[in-house]
Amino acid sequence: MLIGAQEFWAGGYTESLDTIVNGRMLIKAMPDTVVFEPFDSPVQFESTMAGVFDEAGEVLFYTNGCHLYGQNHHILIGGENLNPGPIHDLVCDDYGYIAPKGATIVNFRTHPHLYYVLHLGVQDDISHSISYGPLYLTQVEHDASSGELTVLSANEILLDGEVDPFDMIRHGNGNDWWLITNDFGTSSYHKILLTPDGVQQHEVQEIGYAFPFPPCRGQRSLSASPSGERLVRYGSKCGAQFLTFDRCSGDLEEAGFSPLPYNVVGGGGSVFSDDSEYVYLTYWHQIMKVTFSDPPDTLRHAYRPPLNIGASFIHAYRAPHGTLFIAPHASEPYLHTIPANDDHPDTAMVALEGLPLPYRMQRTIPHYPNTALGDWQDAPCDTLLTSTKETAPGPQHDLLKLYPNPAHQYITLDIALEGEKTVTLVNGVGQVIQEQTVRTDHLRLPLAGFPPGLYFMVLSQNGVSLDVERFIRQ
Repeated sequence: MLIGAQEFWAGGYTESLDTIVNGRMLIKAMPDTVVFEPFDSPVQFESTMAGVFDEAGEVLFYTNGCHLYGQNHHILIGGENLNPGPIHDLVCDDYGYIAPKGATIVNFRTHPHLYYVLHLGVQDDISHSISYGPLYLTQVEHDASSGELTVLSANEILLDGEVDPFDMIRHGNGNDWWLITNDFGTSSYHKILLTPDGVQQHEVQEIGYAFPFPPCRGQRSLSASPSGERLVRYGSKCGAQFLTFDRCSGDLEEAGFSPLPYNVVGGGGSVFSDDSEYVYLTYWHQIMKVTFSDPPDTLRHAYRPPLNIGASFIHAYRAPHGTLFIAPHASEPYLHTIPANDDHPDTAMVALEGLPLPYRMQRTIPHYPNTALGDWQDAPCDTLLTSTKETAPGPQHDLLKLYPNPAHQYITLDIALEGEKTVTLVNGVGQVIQEQTVRTDHLRLPLAGFPPGLYFMVLSQNGVSLDVERFIRQ
C-alpha cells in the first residue's frame, strides 16, 4: 500500500494553572519514531482538529472546529464561526470544539490547491447522550504563487438534523471522494460523492442493524479500511456492523453484525489495521479485535490491562505507516499504541501508555482518510477526470504521453498542444511537487530525490485542466 504524506496533528489546551502540563504541540508520527514540535498557537484543542501542510512541510491552515486559522495563527477571513450554534458559543472560547474526530480535510489530484473541510456539529440534546449534526462543508483555495488562502464558502450544510460520525473514501477514479455517514438511530446510510464541483451525487441506502435509541446511546464511530473497501459502524452500547463498499458505485453490502455481550460505558472508537484485515474496537477498560472476514457471534476482548492498573480507551487513529494510537478518556500526558505488525487474530499487542506526551491532551485524535489510495485498476470508473470544474468539455487523454513508465531517474513528456501551457507534477496524495510553464512539445524532467510511489502529471492551459496521466516512480 502506498504511504500517505505527513498528516497534521496538533494537540494540547490550557486546563489548569499548572503550566508544566499546559501547551500546544505538533505530533509527527514517523515509521520508527514520533517527533514532537512546539506549536505556537493560542488555539484550544479539546477534541476537534484538522489541518494541512504545504509542499515545504509548513503548516498551511488548520482548525479546532471553531474557526479556520492560517500560518500566522490568525483567523482566516471568512473562516470565522465554524459549526455555528449554542454549542459553539458555549465551548469555543475556553476549550475548542467538542466533536471527537469531528473534522477532516481533503483535496483533489486534479485540483490540488482546492481543499474541502468537512466538519461535524454537536447538538444540545442531553436525552441522546451525544448528539451530532449538522454535517458541514467549508471550501478553501490556496494560490500557490502568492501564498494567499481564500475561504470560498463556509458552513455549507450537507446533512441537517441528527447524524452519526462520518468517514471518507477515495472514489474508484482516484480523484473524488465518497462521504459516508448515517442518520442517528437508523439503518439509513448517506453516500455523498464530492468532486471539485461540489456534491455530485447523494444517495441513501437502507442496510444492516439500525442501532436504535434507546438502548444504543453513547460514543459511536464509523471507520473505513485503508483499502477503501470495508467499513465498520460501532456503538459502545450495542455492537459493530461490518460492511463492504464499492468505490465505484458506492453500494454497501452486509458482512456481519457482532453484538456486545452486555451494555458498557465509554469507548466507542474503531480503527482498521494497516492491511485492512482486523478491526479494533474500544470500550472503557478493554480493546476488542475482530477479523473482518469472520466477525464473531459476540464481541470479546483481545486486550485487558492488569487488574491493578487503571486504564481507559476511546478514539483511535491509524498513522500512514500503520501504527495505531488510542486516546484515553481523560486528559492525560500519554497515548496507548499498537504496532503495525500486530497480526495475531485473537490478541492485541497494546503498549499501555506507549507514547508519552510533552503535554496533556484530551481527545484530539486525527481523522483523515487514506489519501494515498489510488484509482481502482480496471474498474468501470477508472478515469481521473470526472469533474467539469476548470476542465475542458470532456477528458482529452491524447494530449499528454509519459515514458518510461515506471520511471526511474527521469520522465519524458510528449505534449500535443500548441502555445504556452502549464505542466504540474502532483504526488500520490495530491500535493503539488513541481509546476512550470512551457512552450515546447517535448520535455524531460529529472526525478532524482523524489520518493518511490504514484505520481500524476497534469497538463493545463489558461487555467483549464486538459489531461492528466499517472506514472510510477521506482
